[in-house]
Amino acid sequence: MKIRERHIFKSKAAPKQGGLLLADPHLTEAFFQRAAILLVAHDSTESFGLVVNHPSALFLSDLFDHIELDLPIYNGGPVAPEQLFYLHRFAHIKGAKRVTEHLYFGGDWQEVLNTAIVLKKPQEHLRLFAGYAGWGAQQLDEELQEYTWICTTDFKDQTLFTANPSTIWKNSMLEQGPNLSLFAHFPLNVSDN
Repeated sequence: MKIRERHIFKSKAAPKQGGLLLADPHLTEAFFQRAAILLVAHDSTESFGLVVNHPSALFLSDLFDHIELDLPIYNGGPVAPEQLFYLHRFAHIKGAKRVTEHLYFGGDWQEVLNTAIVLKKPQEHLRLFAGYAGWGAQQLDEELQEYTWICTTDFKDQTLFTANPSTIWKNSMLEQGPNLSLFAHFPLNVSDN
C-alpha cells in the first residue's frame, strides 16, 4: 500500500509505565483492533497493560448481585479474561500502584468499592477490566519494530474516564503529528474505501 510506504507507522517514543500504546489501524485481531492500551507496568522482563477503549456488554452488577454499582466492564486484553482488574483515581487506597499522575491500579478491592459507591458518578473515578494485555521480555520491543504499536507519552490521563471510549484511539492518533494523524482516518476495513 503506497500510503503505508510513505508514512511509516513508527513510534517516536519508547514504551514506559503510564504511556499509551495505539494499535496499527490494520490490526484486525479482535482484542487489539483500534486498541488504546495503558501500560500499567513496563520493564526489561515484561509489560502489562489494559485496553482502555473496548467496553464489553457486561456490567459489575451482572457479576455480583450484592454490589450496587452499575459500572461497565471493559475487555482489558486476551490474558486472564476471567480475572477482574481495575484502574481508579483514589490515591489513598492501600496497596494501589500509581500508574500516572491521576491513575492508580489495583489495591484493596473493598476499599475501592466503598470509595466508589458514595460518588455521584463512580464511572468517572473507576474503570473495570476483564483480562489484560501482556508481553514477555523484548516481545513488545519486537512488535514496535514491526510497526504494530505507537507509543505515546502525552496521554491525558485525567480525561480517560470521561472520554467516549470509541474516540480514544482516533483522538490519541490525531495528537501524534501530521504523519501519524493520517492513520486516524483509515477505515476499519480498507476494502470499504
